[in-house]
Amino acid sequence: MKFKTRNIDITSLAFKNVVLLNKQDSEMLEIKPHDRILIKYENKKITAIVDITSSLIKPGYIGLYKNIYDILKVSEGTEVEVELTSAPDSIKYIQNKMINQTPYTRNQLDAILRDIYDRDLSIIEISVFLMAQEYIPLNSEEIVDLTKSMAELGQIIDWGDKTIYTKHSIGGVPGNKVSLLIVPIIAASGLLIPKISTRAITSPSGTADTMEIFAPIEFSGNEIKEMTLRSNGVICWGGKLDLSPADSIITSVERMLNLDPESQIIASILSKQIALGVNKMVLDLPQGAHTKLKTLDEARKFSHKVIDIADRVGIELECGITYGGQPVGYNIGPALEAREALETLMGHGPNSLIEKSIELAGILLELSGKVKKGGYYIAEEILRSGKALKKFREIIEIQGGNPNIKPEDISIGEYTYDYLAETEGYIKNISNGLINKISRLCGTPKYKGAGIKLFVKEGHKIAKGKKLMRIYAEKEEHLTNALKLIEKEKPIYIESMLLDRIGR
Repeated sequence: MKFKTRNIDITSLAFKNVVLLNKQDSEMLEIKPHDRILIKYENKKITAIVDITSSLIKPGYIGLYKNIYDILKVSEGTEVEVELTSAPDSIKYIQNKMINQTPYTRNQLDAILRDIYDRDLSIIEISVFLMAQEYIPLNSEEIVDLTKSMAELGQIIDWGDKTIYTKHSIGGVPGNKVSLLIVPIIAASGLLIPKISTRAITSPSGTADTMEIFAPIEFSGNEIKEMTLRSNGVICWGGKLDLSPADSIITSVERMLNLDPESQIIASILSKQIALGVNKMVLDLPQGAHTKLKTLDEARKFSHKVIDIADRVGIELECGITYGGQPVGYNIGPALEAREALETLMGHGPNSLIEKSIELAGILLELSGKVKKGGYYIAEEILRSGKALKKFREIIEIQGGNPNIKPEDISIGEYTYDYLAETEGYIKNISNGLINKISRLCGTPKYKGAGIKLFVKEGHKIAKGKKLMRIYAEKEEHLTNALKLIEKEKPIYIESMLLDRIGR
């Protein structure tokens, strides 16, 4: 049947192609809400999920959300062919996994991921795919197949006979700007390290958000390859690259469900590295109460599993289990973290940031064979000698930024509040979870000058009335929202020497 288009300037969620049909048309065609239809226009076609309306769309018209009319390249009032279509076979594969716990084949995983990427699966169907992984864990062979399927769905960068290194983190710790030190350290040593990073979704700042303070971060695969061959390293955003393209859709659903199956974590990490052409990598596994790995035992078990899968997909990997009980460094938020990273490269940064960076960089140096042991000391020398700073400024320039930028050139939020100690004592705990929430309420990562500067770390002695942290915002209402949370929950816990007093 033919319909005229009405283009609706709404971008649907990334994992769903949506159209609107009038109730009269849907009843005539016996189409129900969430049924699938195939839309054809010239030599293009797309599958979409139907929503029904009685008033927003007239009979004889089909409402196309922006992501659909952009693909079809149709203008308002264009006639398109519409027909009811069946659900893809991939749904049967997911159902079979749920009901019979039958292992997926490689072809089945290829089909599922292709349908996710093509938006042929709804959010409900992707959710079932993830729930099945959570409660019916994939075996190692399935994870290997899932990883390869995700990687081979998109672009794979070919470096020829060159060895490519990288560092990745599973996240969970605010202030973790270590990639801005590790990449220039490794690049200055002569190794190739194209670092493809993410923007923050729930954290105050992703590596890409922080690097964007210094230089543009959006490049094509060919541009990343060319810049890396010139400078040995880049720090870019992977969002517009066609590397493991189904992953961003899957991740969006995971965050909505607050679900992160171990098999999907491993496949997500490794598929991107396969696509990037990585041969050797270090994986940062922060361990702590507010991270994905709550105990050291969990972290060790995860390490052995991800190392096994990496080996089977051709990546030499070593894990570094790191302390994740409090923020890394003293600054949280894109601009504040950029300042701290640059200050550290210039020779006067916090010990926690320096130590974590050179430990992880040292592992990569040892993996390269440049040193058998003592990679830590080589990384430390590259950092303290100024070679890493020189390389970082070179990377900034190659990516189109100002290589002469100074920490004081980086603007931060004008609205501030100093959070003071209500009692004297020792810093017992800094809540990563609340630090993240407060930073987000301040406007991070969208407002790059927002964030938090800590003045204390766990174990520090503090006097009553002294500053614990300073909160920054670019908008006054954002600061107000953050302060409302602090009134309810305390992000920093102080313990006095007197724990209790009991009388008669």
